[in-house]
Amino acid sequence: MKKHINIYIAILLLTSCTTENNYLSVAPDILTRGNDVPSTYVVNLSDYGINTPVRISKHGDILAVGQRYELTNVHLVNLSTHATQPWLPMGEGQNEAYSIDNLSINSHGEISAFDFETGKLHRCNPSSLSRSTTPPLTLANTAIHLSAVQGDNFVISTGLYEQGRYRYYSLEDESEEYFIDYPVHPGYPDLSPYSTSILWASTVLGLRPDNQMFVCTDIRSGQIDFCRIEGKKISLVCRHCYYYPHVDARDKGDVRVAYYSDNITGFRDVTVSDDRVFVLYSGKTYKDEKQNIANCSTLLVFDWDGTLLETRTLPQMATFISYDMEENALYGTTPDAQLVRYNI
Repeated sequence: MKKHINIYIAILLLTSCTTENNYLSVAPDILTRGNDVPSTYVVNLSDYGINTPVRISKHGDILAVGQRYELTNVHLVNLSTHATQPWLPMGEGQNEAYSIDNLSINSHGEISAFDFETGKLHRCNPSSLSRSTTPPLTLANTAIHLSAVQGDNFVISTGLYEQGRYRYYSLEDESEEYFIDYPVHPGYPDLSPYSTSILWASTVLGLRPDNQMFVCTDIRSGQIDFCRIEGKKISLVCRHCYYYPHVDARDKGDVRVAYYSDNITGFRDVTVSDDRVFVLYSGKTYKDEKQNIANCSTLLVFDWDGTLLETRTLPQMATFISYDMEENALYGTTPDAQLVRYNI
């Protein structure tokens, strides 16, 4: 699996060139600066030894924080008692992980973290009396899974799939099915299914609490899907392509998709409530901002029909966001690892 993942992540930052392709230009809908979002300081995560959070998910007093290149992949912070609990140490054992993605907490307080290196979806409930850890769920078959989110009796995932963009996996009978065509890049309309899956591989998923809809955003472009789940079927409700990635894409070679240094970074994170979808938009390029492309000052608010309701500005900038269903409140992390609550 690692060989295939290396093909996916071997991204070249090509020298930017002049282009007149309109599909690379950002739509004005998401360029508008909105009213500032006031925020309230909650805690400095560096006090818990967390300096570079890579994902967050909050439910009541429990804050799950993902990390990379550390001995522990996730820290569980109790904001009431200030106690911390390490989860998923680095490794390949049953309750270990290499790199986590799509960190989420459901309404029952169960945390899910997906390790795309091994294809395992890890779960635990730190708020239960036993602080139990459920055996990890391995997403079966030979496909390479890159992002996943768990519902009550199913798992929705994206990956290097040639059959469709989204995979529905039933936890009841272990059946699977693929749905929805990938977006067609205007510059590469005849790209093979496999290379197309690599082009749209950088995704973040958010599942609505009632398990009836989910959203998928693209980190490297202005593409976002709103999808409905009915029975064991997925249908596309709305698709926005605000702009396409500036890439060199091909059907042969170890590197199928290479991004230009002036490619505009898209939607870095997404979190959802019963009636809203909150999306962090970067709008920065590696050429201009280098590693600061992850610092976002724009918050987009959609409804579940895919209608953009408002564009707001985050004065402090944010790196990741999480909607706390217990408190009905939006939280985020700042570039200097502060946890803040947004008054929105």
